[in-house]
Amino acid sequence: MGEISFNYLVILLCLIVNYTWLKGFDRFDDGWFFRFRRAIEHQLADCTAKYAKAWWISLVIIYIIPILVLVGLLVLLDNQFFSLPTMLLHILVLLIAFDRTQPGQMVAEFLERWRKGNLESCVEFLQEDMGIPDADCERDEISLKNCFNKELVNGYFGKIFAIFFWYMLAGPLGVVFNYISYQLLDSESKVVSEQSVILINWVIYVLEWIPIRLLGLTFSLASNFVDSFDRFKAFFWRFSLDLDSAELCAGGACP
Repeated sequence: MGEISFNYLVILLCLIVNYTWLKGFDRFDDGWFFRFRRAIEHQLADCTAKYAKAWWISLVIIYIIPILVLVGLLVLLDNQFFSLPTMLLHILVLLIAFDRTQPGQMVAEFLERWRKGNLESCVEFLQEDMGIPDADCERDEISLKNCFNKELVNGYFGKIFAIFFWYMLAGPLGVVFNYISYQLLDSESKVVSEQSVILINWVIYVLEWIPIRLLGLTFSLASNFVDSFDRFKAFFWRFSLDLDSAELCAGGACP
């Protein structure tokens, strides 16, 4: 079986498992990563305190250890039982890497609150179920609708598309690298440095740069292409953290 065909089959099986067996299951417990990160940072706290530029050491270790563990498992399972264990490992890595929240379920729950005219309930849904800060949730109908569309497109489709994109290019190692980057951005740390936050944001921006643009173009083709593409092309080649990936991706989806 060719590598590309194998990867496509893994993605298809992953989506089937996610939609059927794990349909009511929000996500795997990511607590292990937060404990792992705190343990590494605690062990290196003295070094980080003494040397201003030692912050990058903990980041490298946090990336390297899970990747080395995965490499070891891939080598151990290579060519065993017609590659079935390897396929199962690929599927498990993908399932761990992305939310199992169903987009259709999210849309249905939001629309149910929206049709009742209960804007406060919509705000509560955006904050509690989609993790949007209170400061970003305005209380008028148009702002709430745009906020939901933006978060759905980028927070779900954008992230998942980026994970699948790097899986096709780099296999499960690319997925793990993406997963660690997103977790480093989302998880809290008492000893995290400003340089570390900036670096992680740049890493995620680079990882999403091509996938987000491909997804935006796809959405443009599925909607009013002329209007969507006119807005989309103005930002297509820009490479800056000031450009919101969510706005760029939603721009192609929401004419």
